[in-house]
Amino acid sequence: MTDLQLETLEARGLIRVATLQPELEYLFRHALLQDTAYGSLLKQERKALHQVVGAALEDLYPERVGELAAVLAMHFEQAGDTEKALTYLISAADFAVARNAITEGYDLYTRAAGLLPPATDHDDDALRRRRIGIQLGRARAGFTFMSEDDSLAIVEPVIPDAVRLGDLRLEADARITAAMLRQFRRETPENSPPLRHELERVSEIAAELNDPVIAALPESIIGLVRVFTGDIKSGVEMLERAAPQLAQKRDFVGSSFALVALAFGYARLGEFDKAAAAADHAYELAEHGDVIARLDAMIGRATVHSIRGDLDAAIPIVTQCTTDAEATGAVACVVASNFTLGDAFMRQGRFEDAKRVFERGSEVADAIRERSFRPSITAYIHANAASMGVFAPSAASFEEAIVQTRASGDRWGEANVVWKRADVAAKRVAIGIPLSEDERELMLGDFETASREFERMGARPFHARVLRDWGNALRKLGNYDDGDAKLRQAIRLFDEMGIEGEASEARAELEAAKTA
Repeated sequence: MTDLQLETLEARGLIRVATLQPELEYLFRHALLQDTAYGSLLKQERKALHQVVGAALEDLYPERVGELAAVLAMHFEQAGDTEKALTYLISAADFAVARNAITEGYDLYTRAAGLLPPATDHDDDALRRRRIGIQLGRARAGFTFMSEDDSLAIVEPVIPDAVRLGDLRLEADARITAAMLRQFRRETPENSPPLRHELERVSEIAAELNDPVIAALPESIIGLVRVFTGDIKSGVEMLERAAPQLAQKRDFVGSSFALVALAFGYARLGEFDKAAAAADHAYELAEHGDVIARLDAMIGRATVHSIRGDLDAAIPIVTQCTTDAEATGAVACVVASNFTLGDAFMRQGRFEDAKRVFERGSEVADAIRERSFRPSITAYIHANAASMGVFAPSAASFEEAIVQTRASGDRWGEANVVWKRADVAAKRVAIGIPLSEDERELMLGDFETASREFERMGARPFHARVLRDWGNALRKLGNYDDGDAKLRQAIRLFDEMGIEGEASEARAELEAAKTA
């Protein structure tokens, strides 16, 4: 366009100068004008202009290809240059994910996937490799906001392509990703032949390649699921064996999560020095990883502080994590961090704050069909409401939550739900609301069940807290002898673990019982 034409358009108010330096640039004064001008071009004219603009950007800014990749992809996509569009879409997706824009990265990978031809048995190796890279990129970018079912639907179809390629490392990467997603659906090697096959094949590949890092991956994902579902000691042992190798494989989405799970496991066992060291190690490694690794590490650190009873240290970390997770679209981390934060607020007596974050966690968990935290969030919402004197009907909610935990084999979640059901009943007793005989028996039975299960798991901090709540409930019912005995057990456990604040509170409660 000539200078005179530009001046005419500017004089008529159709365009305006945007910048003078480093180059003169104009903008349309209204988006509708731009759309009208664009729509007036013939299809072939548009394609030709997009091709020219894309080529010009390549020539003018070769050092900025990464940050311009999305723009270049758009131009070549509109120009019909599929090969260049694919190249730049993948580059733009990688660029976005590396800068924590995971939803943008997912969308870019998805656009790239849409440009690929349907898979056939006659695809060449380059096309297969590209398809695998794009689909694994989609699954990993969407890891924190997609359901496991949706992610598996992306990953599993490319496993045969990896087999045909004969690239054992790529095959192992695809299979271990699928296996991890299956385990997050609460499948186990014992009850799921597909999961067992994936894990066995990864182990075979590790042996063929003599690669201890790949060999550690099956054990790591089994270990982390065991930690989170209640087989804590076994899970910790598996993660301890896998941890040195996992530290070397930072590109695998489950590596950081498994290392954080080790910190969770130690903390749930009450081994806090080991837990802190594991959380610090995971955090150091996460600084060189992606945003999900960093968010997981923050949740790990906060959880160790919280289980140890250091809520003042936990809350700032997990508050920042919640903010960062919301900003980046990492919604699975939003659920986990809000649950951790809500629990900490509730234990500090900040019940309105706890209500707000629990409800946000529940809302997001429902939206993404998250399985792990939903039963516990439901139970904690009711327990928090009871702390504010609100006893809405909750029996059906607790029963549903228990059914969900049992269906997925989550002993940890079930023990938490049962504990909180007992806690709600105990709060009724504490403010003078009488229980029926059946309600009283259910409450005491729930305390006994939760105590027994946490003790069986070796989860000493949680066992101690249940004993304390149980003891106080017994005292409110007038059974001081048994109530005092439970409190003494709780105090002994708190002392063993160095949880001084709660030990002191339990001693004060015991003393109050004696002088009442």
